[in-house]
Amino acid sequence: MLSAWALIPPGWSFEEAAAAGLVSTTAIAGLDAVGDLAGKTVLIEGAAGGVGSAAVEIAVARGAKVVGTASAAKHDFLRSLGATPVAYGQGLAERVKAVAPNGVDGALDTVGSGSLADLVAIVGSATNVASVADYNAPALGASMVQGSANAALNLPAAADLGAAGAYTPRIEATYPLEQAAAAHAHAQDGHTQGKIVITI
Repeated sequence: MLSAWALIPPGWSFEEAAAAGLVSTTAIAGLDAVGDLAGKTVLIEGAAGGVGSAAVEIAVARGAKVVGTASAAKHDFLRSLGATPVAYGQGLAERVKAVAPNGVDGALDTVGSGSLADLVAIVGSATNVASVADYNAPALGASMVQGSANAALNLPAAADLGAAGAYTPRIEATYPLEQAAAAHAHAQDGHTQGKIVITI
C-alpha cells in the first residue's frame, strides 16, 4: 500500500521525482529536528550529497543562512545552492568561525562520518543538532532522525518547494536497470554529488 505520495512538480523530470523521495523527506525531518531556521545560521555536514544538497536548498527556502561542508571540488556546487562552503575534517570549527563569526545556531549531519561531537561543540549545545546517519547521536544528546517518520507530510512539502522553484533534486548519474551493479559501485564510492538514479 502506498503510504506517501505527491504530484510531480511542473518542470521536474521523472528521474528528478524519483531522486527526491527519500532524500527530501530525510532532509526535512532532519531540519525539523534542528529547529526553527528563519534568520538562523545552520551548518550542514555532507552538504553536496543527496540528502545534504536537499537540506541546503530547503534550509535556504526556510530563511536560513547555510554553511555547508564538502570537498573543495564541490564548493562551487554548494554556492550554486545558496550555501557558504567550507572543507570538512580537522580544523572545521576554525573554518566555520571564519565564515560565520557570530556562530551557528544548529547543525545537521547527513553523512555519519564521526564528526557529530565536533558539530555539537561548534553549536555549543546538542539541543539543535541532528543526524540522519550517526546512531551515536542520542548518546551525545543530539537527535537521531529517520526520513520515513513523517514521509506522508514531508513528501508533499518537498513537492510544494519544487513547484515554487525552491528545491530541485540533484542527480549525479543515471543508469539503465541492466547496469544496476555499476550504479551500486558508483554509489559505494561515497563521493557523489546528488543522487544516482536507475531508469526502467
